Amino acid sequence: MTQPDPRWDKNERRNARIRELRDQRDVPIRRRRSFQPLTILAWFAGVIALVGVLVFVGLLALSPRLFAWIEEHPGSIEQGFVRDFVEWYKPDALADVPAGEDGRRITIEVVAGANDSEIGQLLFEKGVISSRLAFQHAVLNAGRSGDLQAGVYDLSPSLRPSQIVAALKQEAGEEVTVTLIEGWRLEQVVGYLGTTKLTMNLDEFAALAKDPPADLIADFDFLADLPQGRSLEGYLYPDTYRIDANDTARQVLEKLLSTFGERLTQEMRDQIAAEGLMIDQAVTLASIVEREAVLDAERPIIAGVYLNRINNPNAGTVGLLNADPTLQYGLSSAEFGTQPISEWQGIEWWPQLQTAGGDVVLPDELAGFQSYVVKGLPPSPIASPRIASIAGVAAPDLTGGYFYFVAACPGGVRDGSHYFAATLPEHNANIAKANAECPAT
Repeated sequence: MTQPDPRWDKNERRNARIRELRDQRDVPIRRRRSFQPLTILAWFAGVIALVGVLVFVGLLALSPRLFAWIEEHPGSIEQGFVRDFVEWYKPDALADVPAGEDGRRITIEVVAGANDSEIGQLLFEKGVISSRLAFQHAVLNAGRSGDLQAGVYDLSPSLRPSQIVAALKQEAGEEVTVTLIEGWRLEQVVGYLGTTKLTMNLDEFAALAKDPPADLIADFDFLADLPQGRSLEGYLYPDTYRIDANDTARQVLEKLLSTFGERLTQEMRDQIAAEGLMIDQAVTLASIVEREAVLDAERPIIAGVYLNRINNPNAGTVGLLNADPTLQYGLSSAEFGTQPISEWQGIEWWPQLQTAGGDVVLPDELAGFQSYVVKGLPPSPIASPRIASIAGVAAPDLTGGYFYFVAACPGGVRDGSHYFAATLPEHNANIAKANAECPAT
């Protein structure tokens, strides 16, 4: 029997081993896996992100309700997280912008003990602010809450919340330029001040000017001979002022009076005394000159005409001023004297006379302004004269001996000049001349 070749058997075993290894290589190797730290962190980050998205979506859904609640409770923005939410969700709600361009004055009375939220609600109801939140934010930004002062203020929707807070805290505000015109009567001054951004209460200012307290009068020596019960008509000096927007009514009034005292020099005071007049009489006459004169050069002449009429009762004018402005003052006082302050700015306070001066009838309480009937000076000034008119009374031009004057019209142009006359015939001739120059239309 033939024996197998050992080399073949060895090769066979080797090939079998190769096939076995090949089969093992083709079978997927199953390995045991374990969680790694990075995998765990990634899983947690995903969970947190998902929660964050859900919270954000929920916050967006709830934000309108939350903001509405905050609007109803504006004091809640004192809490930092509430303010942060508002600044994130609706930052415009805290903007320091006015409610509008409306410059009308709205009287606000802040009662003692009112808190910031109550004051904000009052301002909102009156239309002074458009956002209670913005007002509360302005209060907080001003430094501290609970510091607003009780009082009566005239505020405007055109003021920013921060300006309103400054006014209610009676802090310094922006400077306001105020220009009072020569020849305005007291009501015109008050009416005009109502168009400015001054926050003082107009009723308080008018009350102080019409019935000044004794301590106010005592502060100004030129008011020493002011008759009992008299207003400050004539003493609200016409000029351009820079006034703090938050000055009180008394502070503003004192500023006008102080300026009057500065303009009335000691030389003028001495000249007025030399004329035999008290300061109040000089101011009264100067107020009439102010309403009649246009040219500064003529103010002493017109003052001289009126002084001649008063000081020479046996002359043609028999001691009567015959001054149309006093009639205008009396007529408008009778017609509009009881009108509310809010309407003073739109009234025609110097109406043209519709009848001859002597035919004008005034009520008994204003009869003293009928200067065609009642001799001497009227009971009070009728307007605020400039210092040039007061100077004209202090140093009148009496050289011409004039008793009459009429508006001239040289070359057919009303240039503010007048023709003066010493006698009635001369005066009538001047009237004819002026009418020929500017025929009535």
